[in-house]
Amino acid sequence: MQGIIERIKNNVLLRCSTLNDEVITKKLTKVVDINIYHFVEDLIGLLSDLSINLKEDELRLKIDELIKNKIIKKIKRKFFIDSLALQITNDYFVEKVVKEEITLDKLTKSYLKELKKNKNSNQLNMTEDLNLSEIISDVKKYVAEDFVALVRENSFLVIALENSVDKLEKELEKDLAKLIADTEDRYLSILNEEITNEMNINYEKDDNMMETVNDYGITNPIDEMSFESVKKEEKTNVFEKYDDMTLFNKMILCLNTKEEKLSRREKEIEKKKNEVEERLAKVNKEIEINIERENNLSKRKLNLSEMEVELNSKLSETDVILLNMKPLIKGLNKIKVSDVVGGADHE
Repeated sequence: MQGIIERIKNNVLLRCSTLNDEVITKKLTKVVDINIYHFVEDLIGLLSDLSINLKEDELRLKIDELIKNKIIKKIKRKFFIDSLALQITNDYFVEKVVKEEITLDKLTKSYLKELKKNKNSNQLNMTEDLNLSEIISDVKKYVAEDFVALVRENSFLVIALENSVDKLEKELEKDLAKLIADTEDRYLSILNEEITNEMNINYEKDDNMMETVNDYGITNPIDEMSFESVKKEEKTNVFEKYDDMTLFNKMILCLNTKEEKLSRREKEIEKKKNEVEERLAKVNKEIEINIERENNLSKRKLNLSEMEVELNSKLSETDVILLNMKPLIKGLNKIKVSDVVGGADHE
């Protein structure tokens, strides 16, 4: 039975991991692209009557650069953080169903609730929600600087532009929530499929084994036994050939063996648990380091941009100074030439 449980757990883990990759590379990208497309259509519609050289492809590419990679990175992080809760939930239900402690119907009804509970327990001490306000703030800033500033006197158009950005944020959050919910439903389907398939395979093996036994003409020995033989079997007790001390020693030996097996099993589980905790701690630390590194790079990039602006400003000032110095230099050259010429005439 343990072999069946481990096999189902591994199959479910592999399929859920593959599903997450497909959701990120295909469905998530599609969701973001569709929302960007609709948002750009709204902007073009609002600004079409203005004399602005606005190209739809360029605008779509700009919005894509502002939010797409950030949203994908956010959802990747969410899948990673939720992955431990997912595995714990799947493993729990696999053991319960295979050991016949609960039915598949009970699994289906309680799976999503159990998954949500395990997510909220926050095993990795990290969180990631679907709030996009920080990411969409870049779009708000872009729209405000490039478009709202041009139509400031038209309050209705300003409100419409701001509402279009708010709509983008709400639609994205709604679609991402649906994407996560659909993925969780698919987790449940995968778990049900793997448990059902594995159990069916084992039932078929049992049926085939019984057919093979019957083919060899082996029948139930109880059917062949007469009433007298049963009575005789009842009178013969298998323990009667051992004395009390021997039976006692056999029982103690049996208990010690079982206790030893359980102790070894507990040590193995404890060792695996420690290994998993160490790996999780290491991964958590690496993620935090990468996030800190990314923040530092962003700060450096911002500092470089500020330095570039400052240098450009100083270069402009230098150009102005040089332009102002040219007439002065020409005047000094004329004075020098006149002095030289005047001195020659005097001599």
